[in-house]
Amino acid sequence: MRAVTDQGADWVSDLPPQFALIERRRAGLAEAAWNAAGRGWVPGFDDFSLIIADPGGETRLVRVGLAVTDTFGIVAEMGLERGIALNTELCAACDLVALESAPVHFEANLTTPQSACILLRGVALPLADMRHVQIVLSWREVLNRTATARLRRDFVAALRQTRPVLTSFDPFSRDFQQKPGA
Repeated sequence: MRAVTDQGADWVSDLPPQFALIERRRAGLAEAAWNAAGRGWVPGFDDFSLIIADPGGETRLVRVGLAVTDTFGIVAEMGLERGIALNTELCAACDLVALESAPVHFEANLTTPQSACILLRGVALPLADMRHVQIVLSWREVLNRTATARLRRDFVAALRQTRPVLTSFDPFSRDFQQKPGA
């Protein structure tokens, strides 16, 4: 369907208006803040970020956010050894940043000894001095299939051991008896 404007000669389409895309992922927000900060250090992501020195060489951790330390056990002032799942991803992102001098987005799936799977997403942002990289991470921890099946079996077994509980309370049903004095 087309509409005519007030001038009479111009045709205007009835297409829906274009909406601005709002980035909600932590990596996208960090990259936007990095661009706004003039390709410098991005504040506001401290708990979820790492600062790595010498991204193309030694890859030494200078600063590690509290949430990253709590979840992955990574602490500052340690070198990243390749071969360990998360460290390998971080080193690969640092290598790409050292080659391209541009933000590098990455994703990884990590397994934990507790039968969980960690879905990880991050962005490596080269800092203005080109000797440091800020990596901002986000993750979600989910159970793998084996752990989910085990949890389901335990849950069903626990439900079978309990007595049935009235799940609804209907004061108008015939089974309802009001207590004296209520």
